[in-house]
Amino acid sequence: MSSSKELLYYSLELLKISEVRPHEEVKIKNLSEIMNSIKQIGLQLDPIIVDERTNVALDGMHRIKAIQELQLKRIMVAKVDYSDSRIGVERWVRAIKSPSISKIEELKVALKLTRVESALEAMKMVDFGESTIALITKKMAFVSSIRLKGINRFSLIREFDRRVAEYETVNDFEIQNKIESGYALLYVPKPTKEEIVESGLTRRLFPPKSTMHVIPLRPVNVRCPIELLNGKINDNEAANIFQELLSRMAKKMMPAGSLYAGRTYKEPLMLYNP
Repeated sequence: MSSSKELLYYSLELLKISEVRPHEEVKIKNLSEIMNSIKQIGLQLDPIIVDERTNVALDGMHRIKAIQELQLKRIMVAKVDYSDSRIGVERWVRAIKSPSISKIEELKVALKLTRVESALEAMKMVDFGESTIALITKKMAFVSSIRLKGINRFSLIREFDRRVAEYETVNDFEIQNKIESGYALLYVPKPTKEEIVESGLTRRLFPPKSTMHVIPLRPVNVRCPIELLNGKINDNEAANIFQELLSRMAKKMMPAGSLYAGRTYKEPLMLYNP
């Protein structure tokens, strides 16, 4: 499904839930609401974006887990070519509002942090692989002396999560504003596509809320009935019914910056059933 040469091609399909490979852990406390929503409306609203070659999921980890917990046999996906340079992968940065001195000291010990001259220096050291992770406040900046490579670079996020129960996640564009507003930021490396695929294939998962993908054309509101996911219909029949439903659905292009389901998207959306 593609609207123009400039927009990403994707294929809407049903996969066995066992075939989809998450690359990121989930927060269990966030599952109940998603599970209840699926049960109450009897639909999977939005497809999970997956790499067409490996079935590694790029987003929707909580929806995958919810469908597993509901013991559904299939899941609706949008398959994309993950090697396409137009698909972007970004990081989430954890932010703590006005942390106490004791909390900073605790994190310094746990993450083996040493002080550097500035936030800019700390971020550059992480971005260029000279340090695994950094902790940045308005007045101080620290980098970790622990050197890790590949997927292991992100394991220190778990050490942070064990010690900080509540935090916000922000993107790169919000970092400076958060620092000026009195937050402490856990600055992490930017994940690579190769690391994400390796994580999904080996099940050495990223910590929750580590990665963010930008999909040049994201299908939403497809509304797949739960009857096609619960396994009571055989695979071929379910696939045929799903494709027949798709053929009758109206679609509407929504530009980047559109609001859908309470979230503003950076990428264009293909809105089904408008």
